[in-house]
Amino acid sequence: MPHPSLSEADVRSIDRSDMAGKIAAWPRQVEEQRQALAGQPWPRMPRPSLLAVGGMGGSAIAADLLFALAADRLPFPTLVCREDRWPAAVGPGALALLSSYSGDTAETLALYDEAGRRGAGRVVLSTGGALGRRADLDGVARRSLPGGLPPRAALGYSVVSLALLLEALGDPGEGDTAWNEAVSVLDDLAARCAPGRPEAGNPAKTLARELVGRAVSVVGTAGPAAAIARRWKGQLHENAKTLAFDAVLPEMNHNEIVGYQALRDLHPRLALVFLDGLAGTPAVRARMDVTRAIVEEAGVATHVVAPEGRSTLARVLSLVVLGDWTSLYLAVLAGVDPTPIEKIDRLKAALASAGGGGPAGVNPETSPR
Repeated sequence: MPHPSLSEADVRSIDRSDMAGKIAAWPRQVEEQRQALAGQPWPRMPRPSLLAVGGMGGSAIAADLLFALAADRLPFPTLVCREDRWPAAVGPGALALLSSYSGDTAETLALYDEAGRRGAGRVVLSTGGALGRRADLDGVARRSLPGGLPPRAALGYSVVSLALLLEALGDPGEGDTAWNEAVSVLDDLAARCAPGRPEAGNPAKTLARELVGRAVSVVGTAGPAAAIARRWKGQLHENAKTLAFDAVLPEMNHNEIVGYQALRDLHPRLALVFLDGLAGTPAVRARMDVTRAIVEEAGVATHVVAPEGRSTLARVLSLVVLGDWTSLYLAVLAGVDPTPIEKIDRLKAALASAGGGGPAGVNPETSPR
């Protein structure tokens, strides 16, 4: 079957739940949440011995991004927990942020309860749900997210919320100039990636056309680009319904690169996307160039995407949002509505039917992230 033309009509007919509109709203999410938290800021808190974020999927990726952005500034260690039990370091003196968009995520509810039993401090980020009710009952500081979105489409709200929590803990933050620039860059990107813009001159449509029909590995460098690669992978999974992977340089050069050898018959169905422009050192940048050449010699298609903007914040968010747009157009090329996540829904229903209620007895059928 020939792939659609990616005209605006094609996009609208397949993107029935308007994921395009949700991605285009990224700049407004940033502005709205900064304004909301200016009116109801996080409480000032003592510096924790550890800041631990508990969440799953789209509710956890903000922590990956912000912790990487602030790594050279934060005087305390951080971790992200994507399961239903904390590591031993989470206890008295630590602060746990429980992040669940729905407020009903089974694993995050279990982490909330366990953090309380261990004597760790707690704060909550959610639209409400059981997590919001528990926080309100326990007098735990909670900040709200606007409802009605798939969790993966609310990342702008979550990124701002966590950034301002870090500032409440003493981080000098990115600064108003960087945030204003980021909004401007994302507005411009939304205009150039919009469904009404033709493929020529539309960077997301162009890249999606090059990637269609292939499993994609997104390659970043240590730091923010590693978190961006993870976000791309998740968006390619959930929006485009296609297999995707993430890799990080220089670690990839010590193992994964050897894998592009034995299964050469698969190589025409693979593609690597390298996230350029955020490499920490010239040596890492050189590794990217050499890695790309070696993989291409093995018959694997490669593509390079670069960030936009001057500030690190704008450059990071521009790459994040380019991945969102690319995943949307890959979904259109595959003929699938990007919003539904039928296999996740099926998994939750099967677990509920089997009595596998999840951590803390929470029914996974009613536990979106």
